[in-house]
Amino acid sequence: LAQAMVDVVADSRLTLLSYHCHTLVPTGVSCVGVLLESHISFHTWPTEGVITLDLFTCGAAPLLPVLPVIERLFAVPRPPLSEGEEVPKPGVGWSHVLRGFRDAKAHGDTDALSSDDLGVDVLGYLFYDLKEEVASVQTPFQRIDIYNLIDSRSVKIADYQRSLSNDGSYQAQHPDLFAPNKVVFLDGVKQSTSKGDAGYHESLVHPCMFMHADPKRVAIIGGGEGATLREVLKHDTVEKCTMVEIDELMVTTSRKYLKEWSDCSDIVGSEEWCVDDPRADVRYEDAVAWFIDRFGEGVDEKEKKFDEDDYKPFDVIIMDALDPQVNIPFAEVLYKQPTFLQAVYDSLSEQGVIVMQLGDAPYISDPHDTIGRHENRAIITSHLLRMGFQSVHVYEEKHSDFDESWTYLVAMKDYTSRSLWYSNAAQIEVAIQKRIKHTYSGKSALRFFDGATMMTYQTPHKAFEVVYCRNIPMPAGCDEATHGFSKSRPNAPVSSFEVKASQVGDQAGRGIFAKVDIPKGAYIGVEQSMNSIKVTPTTYDIISSHVEEYVEAAGFDAVVEFLWGYGFESNLYGEISYVVDSTILTFVNHGCNGTYNAADAGSTGTEMTADEFDAEYFWHDPYNLVVARHLPYSQSSGDVALRGIKAGEEILNNYLDFTSSEKHWKADVLDLRNQCLGKGVGSITDYESGKPRTEAWRKDEGEKQD
Repeated sequence: LAQAMVDVVADSRLTLLSYHCHTLVPTGVSCVGVLLESHISFHTWPTEGVITLDLFTCGAAPLLPVLPVIERLFAVPRPPLSEGEEVPKPGVGWSHVLRGFRDAKAHGDTDALSSDDLGVDVLGYLFYDLKEEVASVQTPFQRIDIYNLIDSRSVKIADYQRSLSNDGSYQAQHPDLFAPNKVVFLDGVKQSTSKGDAGYHESLVHPCMFMHADPKRVAIIGGGEGATLREVLKHDTVEKCTMVEIDELMVTTSRKYLKEWSDCSDIVGSEEWCVDDPRADVRYEDAVAWFIDRFGEGVDEKEKKFDEDDYKPFDVIIMDALDPQVNIPFAEVLYKQPTFLQAVYDSLSEQGVIVMQLGDAPYISDPHDTIGRHENRAIITSHLLRMGFQSVHVYEEKHSDFDESWTYLVAMKDYTSRSLWYSNAAQIEVAIQKRIKHTYSGKSALRFFDGATMMTYQTPHKAFEVVYCRNIPMPAGCDEATHGFSKSRPNAPVSSFEVKASQVGDQAGRGIFAKVDIPKGAYIGVEQSMNSIKVTPTTYDIISSHVEEYVEAAGFDAVVEFLWGYGFESNLYGEISYVVDSTILTFVNHGCNGTYNAADAGSTGTEMTADEFDAEYFWHDPYNLVVARHLPYSQSSGDVALRGIKAGEEILNNYLDFTSSEKHWKADVLDLRNQCLGKGVGSITDYESGKPRTEAWRKDEGEKQD
């Protein structure tokens, strides 16, 4: 053992000045060697079969190259106890730590061996049952480190070893469940793992892909591992996927050591290596320059110097690049340079969608993103909104195998794409069945993403909302009065009202009257507001299509007349949906010329003063995390008393608030104006008088098609 220690020093090109060994009581040996560079020592516990060794140096060079030497000289199997006995090689646990006086490192610093991810959590962590370097490659742009790891907290080394046998055990039948976790680091920052590959890449790619009805052209910024490309190619609508990755050596290294990440062999019609798929167009170029040169400001038609296909817009763009928290210049360019981001925006088609990963998710105790290490996240969100994205969403995924939940942002150029974001689980499953390619194995091409998973992304986590509301000035909707149901606001329950003949006019039909005094600001029947009848955009589209196409389907006419007469229109979910109050409050009439006394707290317009088109009624904040977390509340929270209402007084609303589409605005304003002037009646009165409006609507739609 003493000679082994001497040989370690010699093979490590260190200088041994002296050493001393002695026996331990009751058994074992302890040796200490004094080095010119510092010292080396080991201690043995023969009954436990354990040797611990410490090597300290004051040099600047890392000691990782010494590990194979130590393992060769000290990890020696014991002699067999009987003839033919197979003695396993001793396991080796090790930790490599940079010591001494070093400058403090910013979060995400690219000094790999001192980084939090590779340097501390892997190299510096002693208790991995398996920790082996698969590859370490220095490219012209970055350092790539790949490790196989087995952490006893998730997989027992004995189960892994048994999975390599042919003993018929569960482990042997399912070796993939007990395999080491292969982890990829770029400049010391964890990028991807074999255990989290599906969780990360499927949650990055498929939500945005299904936000476009027919994505044919897709671009990937980064994605050198090939897994993002793999997921895109699973969509049979895709005709071309352009991947712009600056580091060719990253792609070839991944092909050699991370074969599973870019394996398309099971996808029907693809190739063994995803890059060889005929739909894949991989460019080894700087993505910033690539987009600016083709879609940047000032690119003249006459001066186009690239292939014509390069200038065609993309339906989906996926930014699978560096985390915004990483403290290196290229990350600053990706997330802070308006010229590049504007070129990316301009490269999208009219229904275009972009997605990017934004690093670890916020905690409820975090300051606003504009303060601290999440500054880049705040900056890029601000840029996206300034450029004109109409609907922006954040979501997180815990199963990406990072230490924290991982954050993603998806932004849509067209507001109506928002309706796809809010598809229900069954609709997503149908879309998956229709679009995702078959596999040769017969297994699902998607290992992680499905309809139920998508629904967990639709509502941002509470921490997003809390941190969002910590901005200065406080965003709209963050105060208690509008942030969900306020406990300080009184409520007039539905039992406080009754149905009688309306006093609005002779043909107004039924009306709702207060049985008790209602104070100003009180909710109107809030306890029943969430029990409304809700018709989603997809459902309404199906119903209205049937009314248009099938004249004989009179039942559908009645449904549409019911929605038009008693419901209110909303486009919070991207396209037209309807909500109908399920209580007697559905009979509340319109208050002409501003006489309404119960409406949305922000209601101000009247049918007599409204413009033919009032943009104020149709504008929605594309990125309001309070609204995003409380959509059912925002759509169905009911009205409040705009002033004190006396017992016996009729409750009147502002029907202008029930219109949400520009297409219907002019007709709805004119209809209300005529009713208030005594020149017309409401749709329910028309229907009950045998004059259904669906007949006129069907005729108008037919003339438009002609």
